[in-house]
Amino acid sequence: MIGKPYRSYVAIGDSLSEGLGDFTFKNSRHHNGWTDRLAGLLAQEAADSGFEFQYANLALRGAKLQKIIQGQLPQALYLQPDLVTVMAGSNDIMTRPSSLPQLRDSLRDGVHQLLAAGCDVMLANTINPIHLKLFKPMRQKAELFSTLIETVADEFEIPMLDVFGIQDFENLAYWAEDMVHFSGQGHIRVANDAAALLDLNYRYVNPELTAVSRGLVETAKWVTRDVLPFFDRKLKGVTSGDGMQPKHSALSPYSPRVKHPNWEMTIR
Repeated sequence: MIGKPYRSYVAIGDSLSEGLGDFTFKNSRHHNGWTDRLAGLLAQEAADSGFEFQYANLALRGAKLQKIIQGQLPQALYLQPDLVTVMAGSNDIMTRPSSLPQLRDSLRDGVHQLLAAGCDVMLANTINPIHLKLFKPMRQKAELFSTLIETVADEFEIPMLDVFGIQDFENLAYWAEDMVHFSGQGHIRVANDAAALLDLNYRYVNPELTAVSRGLVETAKWVTRDVLPFFDRKLKGVTSGDGMQPKHSALSPYSPRVKHPNWEMTIR
């Protein structure tokens, strides 16, 4: 690792890194998501040492691994940050097994480019879809893709954020209404796990979990609101991120303090 405190950080990835599902994401994309939260912790560490901290988030919803490596990663290289996190693969879970070696090579090449440019890199594996019975048939494919990511992290001896292995994510309280993105509590949990992996001094205080109801009425609303539009996009060959721009496309100063109780920090 380059060493703390980090003075700049770029996040690349899909909707999970963009921040969908966090407490106030529907009001603003900014200051939402585990990556923004990790940036807040990194900013506090930098501030403690008297350094300015800069942050960019290039992640976009719907992005698959290949698009992230071919599109977002060159932008991250251009920005020359100290740290890059790569969360990719959750949109690739249903990929044909025959395509996995090529995707691994693409991820490996991307990580090699980042390391050669002097960036520290943290990889994150995929979600583990076990929180709904409907999703459980996808678990084996998710595990296969997560293993692919882990082999790349092992090869380069870089930190690997084990999202797939968070057993607490069986609890629906860690998931947003759409059941595919982290809730605010989920984003905080992932940010804190990332902070532990980087041996940071700060963590977020996670608010108390609330019980989630998944009765017939809630399930019907979910199918209408989230499931049917997803399959409609699949049939049309589009993603939810088409035509959108990243929320933080350039490195800019990032404050560790947001006046909101869900951003309260504590010393570990």
